[in-house]
Amino acid sequence: MERREDEYGFQEMQPEGEEPNELQQLSIFQRCGIGMLCFVLTCYFIPMLSFIPLAIFGGLHTPSPWAGQYNQEAPVPVVPSKEMPTGRWYWSLPMASLVLILVPTGIVFTMYKLKMRSMRRQQLAEGFVEDCVQADA
Repeated sequence: MERREDEYGFQEMQPEGEEPNELQQLSIFQRCGIGMLCFVLTCYFIPMLSFIPLAIFGGLHTPSPWAGQYNQEAPVPVVPSKEMPTGRWYWSLPMASLVLILVPTGIVFTMYKLKMRSMRRQQLAEGFVEDCVQADA
């Protein structure tokens, strides 16, 4: 057996005179998965690549969704109002601001406290084990 180092400094043990084949290391399910992934990515990217030159050279000619003939099946075209809505809001700005600030802060604070608590227990357990070992000696 001879030892070789790869580019990252890991040593590989290879039989003498044999080159490793990466495809031999993959199972049939892994090969099928890789093939299906390549197929899906190809089906995704080829239409996108054909659309880019069309958009650049031909331009985008899409109808306006606010035009009356855009959706023939709709009874009446609906255009959103341009005025600010009036009436009661479902939430208040101070409450939304507090929730936006306090919820992430509370989650991080709780995780910090739990981490410190588990570290303290681990240190106590290690100290207890060391005390038991010293008492036995």
